[in-house]
Amino acid sequence: MLVPPEASRCIVVTSLPCGPINEANFNLEMRALRPLEPGEFLVRLHWLSVDPFMVSRLRAEANYTAGVSVGDVMQAYGVGRVEATNSSQYAHGDFVTGFFGMREWAIDNGESQVRKIDPALGPVQTALGVFGLAGITAYFGLMEVGAPKRGETVAVSAGVGSVGLLVGKIAAFHGCRTVAIVGSDEKVAAAVTTLGFDAAVNRRSARLDLDLAQACPDGVDVYFDNAGGDLYDSVLQHMNVGGRIIVCGRVASAHLAETKLDVGPRDANAILVKRLRKQGFLATDYASRAPEAIATLAEIIREGGTLPPEDVVDGIDQAPRALVRMLRGDNIGKQLVYIGPEKVT
Repeated sequence: MLVPPEASRCIVVTSLPCGPINEANFNLEMRALRPLEPGEFLVRLHWLSVDPFMVSRLRAEANYTAGVSVGDVMQAYGVGRVEATNSSQYAHGDFVTGFFGMREWAIDNGESQVRKIDPALGPVQTALGVFGLAGITAYFGLMEVGAPKRGETVAVSAGVGSVGLLVGKIAAFHGCRTVAIVGSDEKVAAAVTTLGFDAAVNRRSARLDLDLAQACPDGVDVYFDNAGGDLYDSVLQHMNVGGRIIVCGRVASAHLAETKLDVGPRDANAILVKRLRKQGFLATDYASRAPEAIATLAEIIREGGTLPPEDVVDGIDQAPRALVRMLRGDNIGKQLVYIGPEKVT
């Protein structure tokens, strides 16, 4: 049995960013571990998830949930193994996922969105990606808000990120044409040759409008927007009558100070004339229906034969670097931090 330490290494917020989030906003610190109380259990984290929502948690402006303050452990989802327990619900050896924060050891009572992991679905870290927040976000955002129909064109920004890849897989599974909007020519090639998209465009292209027209010859019926910013303005011009825009993220404005609005042309006339529907959503609104998404995604993975790619950085001390590289768009697939002690599948 693994002997718990008296303290845990954690990533602590040392300053809130004004401008781009950077590694200097965080520090690696030791935090004491107290004895377990009745109903609690101790988890040794093996994997940490790095997600775009972390941007909003580091901003001072009002958001859909409380953010972090200076001195707090950075919020994050993780996967780990129960190493000690005073709970009748969680036994020693159980693998669980939850909102544990960026730390190596976590004490919980099951209320931090904790659930046991089904090892039959895949490696334990997939509970942070395809069978976790990314999968739930992609599935309900596309199917409930976007409501794609067979033969329609679905475009997704941040198309080779953890959510964008799954949006493409789900849309293809339902008979749609899939178009990834990505940040480099290398990602354009990867999206089409290895990741299953029908077409892809580089959002930094000098001929973006023409590239979108060629990739979407019949227009765009559903736009899954993970970016916002000027890219939204460009895609808007290619939307079909009755199109649906899913507002999922705003990574394009992640560098903006909280006092600066994400502004641009935002062609309201196109929304009016084309009778477009634009709707924001939060994956947490569908938490009670997570098993539905997981079951469908498991079917899609079984039919496709491969799990989505993962982008792994090793070591808890490297977690801030993983967050920065994800926000730059350097990753392909789910951004993860592996913190040991040994890889278990």
